[in-house]
Amino acid sequence: MSDQPAKRGGAGRGQGRKPESPDGVMVPVTIKMTVPQKEKLSELGGAPWVRERIDKAKPPKK
Repeated sequence: MSDQPAKRGGAGRGQGRKPESPDGVMVPVTIKMTVPQKEKLSELGGAPWVRERIDKAKPPKK
């Protein structure tokens, strides 16, 4: 091995998936459902569809 640093590789700035939310904070949520429900969720649009529905929903009254 030589004492010279490698000229390739290493971390690249700006790499990776970009955040979907304007504030960049997304947290994973796990829910259980049946196989037919999972298939229907995929047909409806998956996670983006769920997020859109949550954003449009009115908060429950206290």
